[in-house]
Amino acid sequence: MVRWIFTGAADKRDLLLYICKVLATSGHRVLLIDATDRGKYRYVIGGISGGKEITEFNGFDVFRAGPEMEEPESWETYDFCLYDVNHLIPAGWHLWSEAGQVVWVASYDRYEIAGSCEFFSRLFEMWPQLSGLKVRPVFTRAMDTYVDERYVMSLMEQLPIDWTEANIRIPFDEINVAVQTENEHSQTLRLNRITRAYKRAIADLISQLAGWEFKTVQKALRKAERRQA
Repeated sequence: MVRWIFTGAADKRDLLLYICKVLATSGHRVLLIDATDRGKYRYVIGGISGGKEITEFNGFDVFRAGPEMEEPESWETYDFCLYDVNHLIPAGWHLWSEAGQVVWVASYDRYEIAGSCEFFSRLFEMWPQLSGLKVRPVFTRAMDTYVDERYVMSLMEQLPIDWTEANIRIPFDEINVAVQTENEHSQTLRLNRITRAYKRAIADLISQLAGWEFKTVQKALRKAERRQA
């Protein structure tokens, strides 16, 4: 079983849902754990509660983690466990220490950057032994502006993080926002209408995280596009 943590103040629900669908379509058992402070996924997927129930959605399972960072008893039966974490949970040490990959999903928004910087600072204050944590930055809602990835990364230099190269960029596009909005309100998950650039970013990220050949990910993504909710 592989654990991937996705953190950061930027909204990353659509990204994680798309990744989960591609992984599940490729034949793997996938569990998405909502460890956000307000249980954000309940607004996307109907039936999620704060209890110990698992909700099936588009071929993968979703679970709402509580204040003690509970995990379902069957979590070891999954191939991939993806966590959306946007706040510190005192009982979450095992999550960070055992994570196979940590991904920081960021935007150019100054408020979100400051929030992420504060989050990581508190993380290392709580668990100093995590110093040197390897983190992969992924930029969402990217646009052409003098505020770029290099500038954003310079604002995070004081943190004791071993950053990997920031080479995943999801350009801002109204089409992607419209698809996400429609998916949320209809509680479906359609990938076929998101932009080609977004699909490429998803494929690149999965390839880097899982170590799969890019062609393998592309094949799974095309299959996921054909599968409707």
